[in-house]
Amino acid sequence: MLKCPVCRKSLKFAGEASDDRLLNGVLRCFSGHLYQIKDEIPILKDPKLSEKEFSWNIEFPSVEKYDEIRKKYSSYLSEELRKADEALLNEIASSVSNENLILDVASGMGRLLLALSRKLSKDGLVIGTDIDEKPLRGAKLKLEEQKSYKQISLCIMDGKLLAIKSRKLTCITSYFGFDNIPETKKAFQEAFRVLMPKGRLIFANLWFKEGSMSLALAEKFGFGAIATKDKLFQTLEEAGFKIDSTEEFYIGQWPYNPMDLLPLEGDWFAHVLVKAHRK
Repeated sequence: MLKCPVCRKSLKFAGEASDDRLLNGVLRCFSGHLYQIKDEIPILKDPKLSEKEFSWNIEFPSVEKYDEIRKKYSSYLSEELRKADEALLNEIASSVSNENLILDVASGMGRLLLALSRKLSKDGLVIGTDIDEKPLRGAKLKLEEQKSYKQISLCIMDGKLLAIKSRKLTCITSYFGFDNIPETKKAFQEAFRVLMPKGRLIFANLWFKEGSMSLALAEKFGFGAIATKDKLFQTLEEAGFKIDSTEEFYIGQWPYNPMDLLPLEGDWFAHVLVKAHRK
């Protein structure tokens, strides 16, 4: 089901594999584009096409470092917001638990991957993706520690240039991942391409108020396409999706949090669950 993200041609593997996993080696397309596989994670992005994408400045050499970062981030959030976000995570995971194959876009440190790994049916599989290798390495360590890595595969991919053949999936998820992809409409167009007809798109979404400084900043950096309800509906429909429902899990003012660019401190925001399907 994998393909070259540049020329869209099929890939051929050469290297070491075990238990249905690609451990180390290379994937080469028929046009000669070459992609490395390092410690079970294929790096399926083109450095030039994705050179301006977000890059993490934190390394995750150990589970202890992973836990430290998660704990630090959580410390800036209220107990009410933490509980709401946990409920949102669990709702996404429960909604897709019977799917056979799920693509998770912009997985980051893998909060949704961890929730999915605990709820999947025994035959379910998830492909976790991110533009940056570093957070996926942290997610892999945590999944291994929790002994829930068996049904998860991790790949480096650009959400706007998915290395997946067309019409191969029935479900795509994301936990606030689309909010961090500039030119978000292109990511939804890619999601449309790789989903089968009637395939589901289920994700957490961050909304701001019209006229707010947070929305202005999001638009400045290219993250504004789904940052309000109206913008979300327009962007998804233009990409070929029909929205089934939106549910607000938390509404409030964003606290001081130096670990996030957005929202800005004191601005109104909402954490929303979005369910849609490919027309």
